[in-house]
Amino acid sequence: MESARKREHTADVLVLGAGMAGLCAAIAALEQGAQVLVLEKGTRFGGSMALSNGIVWTFAREADVRAHVPDGDPALQDFLVANLTDSLRWLQGQGVELQPDQIWLGYGRGQEASPPQMTAALVDRVKALGGAMLCETAVQSLLTRDGAVSGALAFDAQGAVEVHARSVILATGGFQGNAELLARHVTPYADFMYLRANPWSTGDGLLAALDVGAATTPWLDTFYGHAMTAPPARFNALQFQDMSHKYGPLAVALNLEGRRFADESAGTGEETLNTHIARQPQATAAYVFDAATADRVYDGGPLARVVIDRARQAGGPVAQSDTLEGLAHEMQAWGFPPTQVVATLTSYNAALTSGNGKQLQPARRGNPFRVVRPPFTAALVRAAITFTCGGVRTDLDMRVLRRAASVSMLPLLKADRDELQTGVIANLYAAGCDVGGFSTRSYMGGLAQALVTGRVAGAAAAG
Repeated sequence: MESARKREHTADVLVLGAGMAGLCAAIAALEQGAQVLVLEKGTRFGGSMALSNGIVWTFAREADVRAHVPDGDPALQDFLVANLTDSLRWLQGQGVELQPDQIWLGYGRGQEASPPQMTAALVDRVKALGGAMLCETAVQSLLTRDGAVSGALAFDAQGAVEVHARSVILATGGFQGNAELLARHVTPYADFMYLRANPWSTGDGLLAALDVGAATTPWLDTFYGHAMTAPPARFNALQFQDMSHKYGPLAVALNLEGRRFADESAGTGEETLNTHIARQPQATAAYVFDAATADRVYDGGPLARVVIDRARQAGGPVAQSDTLEGLAHEMQAWGFPPTQVVATLTSYNAALTSGNGKQLQPARRGNPFRVVRPPFTAALVRAAITFTCGGVRTDLDMRVLRRAASVSMLPLLKADRDELQTGVIANLYAAGCDVGGFSTRSYMGGLAQALVTGRVAGAAAAG
């Protein structure tokens, strides 16, 4: 029996991934006159961008980034803030229909698009500029020659595909779909988490980069997502936004032991609380709130009451009672100890009544909303991951740095100027979630990161 022949392609720039970052990178490279080939692992183009809310935003000022996301890479973060406005104009020039400029959460600025329209516009633009695109073709490894990247080995349904390229851009979308990597870096309860994204981003870019000596960032344990309605609720990927309990910072979050485990109000939104839930038993928690909080306006998402109605319709676990004791009794069916639930909520209410929320353990520094007005509601939620925030280290041209030519990033080491080292892996670039150092334990915009880094990586790889 004759074995399947390995097929070969050539390109100036090979882009691995066709989400927001990959599509923007491909267009930017094509605008420089490069011959571009895009390989997409999934059955469609658009990646997780197609499932997003379409808001392309980040912080308006560098000072706000320092205040809200203090532990990222300041050079990359400031680069994102400085380049978003021009990149949004560029995006609109590609045929993406953007709503007028808006302010989010008091410190964010950006524009909103329809994800289906944005995906279609970017794909059409790649093709109109002469780019080639292949679906259901997944990268396995990078090809190298004398330490420089020279292409990639991929596989589709027919077998091996070898692409020889002058430059390669990793835009595979992070490693949130890889349970083994999540268990290693993020949480021992990875198997319980929801994947709030496309199913194809399983760390292919990160693993391939590590195999050729790429350096990584210190934030591999961080991620972005929102807690979603727990089983037995049933919903599909187009309902991710509806099932996200973004009102969490207004509620009281209890783990399965009936105890608080985080300052619910901390961070840039519910995504920060969600990361704490991921590290609780079974990556599960209950959001508890009263009638007043059910209708509190929150910039981060719909009213709690609206989300609860959606959760009920999906078959999600929701409990309600006119007393805290009655609510705790209903939560017992979910595995919560009722005595501890009542004790936790009672001490929480007492601390906020006396103005001592900061003395609680954990503290409650913001949103000092008590659980005192019936009916009381509890919603069972599970941590969900949209994308990982740690990844490969790059410079501001999105060139991937070489591990062997890097020095420690630990703050205990203060190297002298003549001790500093940096080196790149020739011809290898990264964009989007494959780049680490922007968002960490708080969030500064995923689509904005993909847009800016994709555009920069594409232009640099074609240069």
